[in-house]
Parts: sequence; C-alpha cells; structure tokens
Amino acid sequence: MKLMNRTRKPKPVSFLLKEIGLQHDTALITKVDSLLQSYLKQHNIKDCRIGNLQNGSLLIEIPDATWLIRLKFMQSELLTLSRQLVPGLLNIKIKINPTLKQATAKSEKNTKKVIKRASKMSNDVAQSFLALAENADPGLQAALRSLAKYSRKE
Repeated sequence: MKLMNRTRKPKPVSFLLKEIGLQHDTALITKVDSLLQSYLKQHNIKDCRIGNLQNGSLLIEIPDATWLIRLKFMQSELLTLSRQLVPGLLNIKIKINPTLKQATAKSEKNTKKVIKRASKMSNDVAQSFLALAENADPGLQAALRSLAKYSRKE
C-alpha cells in the first residue's frame, strides 16, 4: 500500500475561521460594544448590542422598532465614533432582534421587588388607630386594628 503525498500542509482551524470571517478579535468587539453602550446611554437608548463586525460592516441589534429611526439619524455619528477603534469600518447596519426584548423582559421578571417594612411605630400612633377603629365601619375597623397590632410587634 502506497502512502499519498500531500502537496499542501494542513492549516490551523483558527486560520480557516479568520479566512472565512467567522472568528473576530473579541477584544476589539468588546471595546466597540462598550463605546456603543456609553454613547447610547447618553441618549437614553437601552438594550442594544453589537451583532457582528465583519468585512468593514458593523451590525447593531436593537430589541424593537422604536429606536430604529432614532439610530438611523445617529448612524453617521456612530460611524465616526466607531472608526476611532476600527479605522476600516465602512458602514453600520441596524437590525431588529426581538429576542433582545424577551431577554430583558425575563431579567426584569427575575429581579425581586424589595418590600420595605415600616419601622416600629410609636405607641401613641397605635392608640390613635384603635380610637379611630371604634367609630369606623367593620372593614376599616379590622384594618385599623391590624395596624395597631403591627405597631406593638417587635
């Protein structure tokens, strides 16, 4: 059995990925994203992100169409700002990505609301609640007595 002679040497996978544009300099994308976020924060625009940076084109993803027109007006300013980090940048594309809106909605649901309890009220206030409860209708009377009991608890 005769072995085949290779005419080409094998290439590393990272080289092949760079050649077809699938691998990017993550440090550069992170810098451009932080620059974008700081700029958009000044204009009260939230939940946008860098989608892709490839072939001289920067893709910005937004959660819904409400910011699309506003970003279109700022597009030339964003391009000038981004060219500080990426001199070869030719254009900026803006794309709506509804999954961003869903992700922010889920994160807002997951944040627990902190209920602040009132500090212990004085005994005079508790007595005032009990005095008001004597002449109130039954529903209000129960609520006022409950408040008075709460004031007595530690």
